Amino acid sequence: MANTVRTQSPHSGATNQNLRAHNLSLALRHILANPGAINRAGIAAQTGISRATMSRLVDELIATGLVEESDDKLSTGGRGRPTSVLSPASGTVIALGLQVNISVLGAYLVDLSGNVLARETLEGDFSGSDPQATLRKLARMGRRVLREGHEEGTTFLGSALALPGLVSGDTLVTAPNLGWKNIPFDELTHPLHDLHVTLIANEADLAAFAVAHPRPGVPEGPASFIYVSGEVGIGGGLVINHQPLSGAHGWSGEIGHICVEPQGNVCSCGARGCLETIAGLKALCRAAGLEDESSARELTQLAGHSAKAQDALANAGHALGQALAGVVNTVDISQVYLGGLVAETALYLLPTLHEELETRVLQAPWYAPAIDILPSSEDLSLRGGAFQILERILDDPIHWKDGAF
Repeated sequence: MANTVRTQSPHSGATNQNLRAHNLSLALRHILANPGAINRAGIAAQTGISRATMSRLVDELIATGLVEESDDKLSTGGRGRPTSVLSPASGTVIALGLQVNISVLGAYLVDLSGNVLARETLEGDFSGSDPQATLRKLARMGRRVLREGHEEGTTFLGSALALPGLVSGDTLVTAPNLGWKNIPFDELTHPLHDLHVTLIANEADLAAFAVAHPRPGVPEGPASFIYVSGEVGIGGGLVINHQPLSGAHGWSGEIGHICVEPQGNVCSCGARGCLETIAGLKALCRAAGLEDESSARELTQLAGHSAKAQDALANAGHALGQALAGVVNTVDISQVYLGGLVAETALYLLPTLHEELETRVLQAPWYAPAIDILPSSEDLSLRGGAFQILERILDDPIHWKDGAF
């Protein structure tokens, strides 16, 4: 889904076309940020574009089906008559978020307004699974979700695939807890060929994007933060000013493989003493006296009356605090959000986690790290992936309008 490149002479009108594309994008982003609460005059006032020009731009967006103008009226706040309000059109353009994680497969179909049109998840144990067999299951799920949410006249933009591993260039380099390694994208996506996967990324990075952008094209979430989540593994995503801090190879945020116990147990990555060997779900269950396959809910229930389980979680809080302190000291981000397993067990992790951060973070006496819990984080990677696909329209609405997107 590459953008079309048009070669033009310096005097052929490229500047006007680029300006038009920029202004269309600007108008659409204002509508997405204020659905049902903004009109043409409001966008013109906020952008500095003339009312006549903005009205033409909005007409274009309505004609392409990206925006709808409702009969609901918005007061002008003065003597003028109330005017109709603008909203992103529901269901006109859609994207699919797909995910493979250690214990669940997922598929979410999302439209430009951020509404989930259809969804499906499948729980299981996918560690050590055959990649092609697992992705065929995911493909069947994705097709069902797409059929359920796709209506006549709807344009499907493609899919994003979230994975718990290192993604670089055209290869899944490694997903240690899945047991997948060095799989080229064309091989990885072959079972998903009809779902048009155009983005493959780390699941924690996509989740962090969804935290920063709770709706497509709307960066109204927190601006700069560290997102930490996990189940068997522990992953993280870094965001600064609503933009991912991905690193030179796109591999930043691998907090689960920070060493917190040099002589500790061997991690799935091959190193000793990684955070995952203490704070991952299987490690916690073993330390608490549960079976490896036990759930986070069973772990927290046991911790309600078991000193052994409480000690395991307190130790995990210490380890997580040590790892996070190193990240905070390195990147100077003091806002932390916890999701997944880390959020579910936060009641028992937080005391020792705070203790470590207060002791180890250099800026703590002046800017103490803030820890917030995201209790409903299971779909963030799916949303974040679909949102990034939908963002392509916002970045290039002129090609969408001209039929070249």
